[in-house]
Amino acid sequence: MKNIFSMICFLILYGCTNQLEIDKLKVDQAFNKTNLPFAVLGVSLDKNDPVFYSYGDSNPDAIFEIASMTKAITSTAVMQLVEKGKIDLDLPIEEYLPEINQIKILNKDLSRSERDTPITMRHLLTHTSGFVYFFNSLRVMEDLNMSPGDWPQPEVLSPDEYDWGFNAPQPRQIFEAGERWHYGRSLGIAGRVVEKVSGLDLDTYFKENIFEPLGMDRSGYNLPQSIRNDLMPMSMRDVSSGALSALPSMRPIPMKRFYGGGDLLSTPNDYTRFLQCLVNGGELDGVRILSKNSVESFFSNQLPEGMTLKHPLVEAFDRPYDSPQRTVFDEKDTHSYAWTIESNPNERGKRPQGVGAWSGIYNTYYTVDKDRRVVVVAFMQLLPFNDGDAYELYREFEDLVYDSLMK
Repeated sequence: MKNIFSMICFLILYGCTNQLEIDKLKVDQAFNKTNLPFAVLGVSLDKNDPVFYSYGDSNPDAIFEIASMTKAITSTAVMQLVEKGKIDLDLPIEEYLPEINQIKILNKDLSRSERDTPITMRHLLTHTSGFVYFFNSLRVMEDLNMSPGDWPQPEVLSPDEYDWGFNAPQPRQIFEAGERWHYGRSLGIAGRVVEKVSGLDLDTYFKENIFEPLGMDRSGYNLPQSIRNDLMPMSMRDVSSGALSALPSMRPIPMKRFYGGGDLLSTPNDYTRFLQCLVNGGELDGVRILSKNSVESFFSNQLPEGMTLKHPLVEAFDRPYDSPQRTVFDEKDTHSYAWTIESNPNERGKRPQGVGAWSGIYNTYYTVDKDRRVVVVAFMQLLPFNDGDAYELYREFEDLVYDSLMK
């Protein structure tokens, strides 16, 4: 009932104004409570120019490593190819990538077995394929002789083994497709399908079909050095003391193979335009990149009935730094083809049910609200993921945005 009342109020107010009035003093106070070196916070309503609040030596056109915020762009590419009849969401992926059959299921005893259920693009887009990251699966860590916090090198491959080229170990599948949700490397594999069926590498595909149409001229995997000069510095937080130290970028230059699950460079301004396009039904400034039906699949639950995000997360996703209530993956939430869908009736703060949200490992975050045509972004650059100061700043700014909608 609360969400219905809020929506009615928003529609009434929206008829009177299409500008948000956010208390800048409160935004300043929210940032000043942190010890973050910089941040860019942004909000857009409908198709209006976004409003940004920049702190430290940052600005909306600075370059950020957006990591897993790449995933929504890969999902968009997939759905473009679905619309063209080049990808079938329910066809086994092996029809596009026969090499996927080289990967067997990694069992609890670290033995391998053949899969019984074919993996489809639908599984990949919803993170139900069984492919996980090494840092959020103790089974994979054990298979790689790793401890939590270790960062492995790419594996040495035999001549007949397909190199997935994700700047990490080969993918591991730890359960049958469709069995449950588990965040992982699914979108990286989806990106390989995009490359295979389009005949273009991801860098070129994204540029021609998403970035150039939307005027995102400071986004890509390999950007000119003149633009890379604006890359914001990375930090590492000591989770015990809270102190920050400089962290050199781990990006290979130039990138020669492209990962659909991460690695893009972008700016707060560019990425907000991309999200604006989606909350406005796939069109922005007279340019349509996706149909309304495809966009709807981004804003509605695509998991099987009864399935949520509940799964065991290892320590890397749950570091306590001055904020015990922090959470990114709420076990009551669901997932679309692009991001999580808020489904917790007791969610903290002002976030309504049904909105989308996602993040990148370097503490970049966004909220997308199609019903209210609102986009909220927060860009920082530090590790570990889900930093207390960074996440709380994002959520406090989000609350201020929803407060302004009800004025």
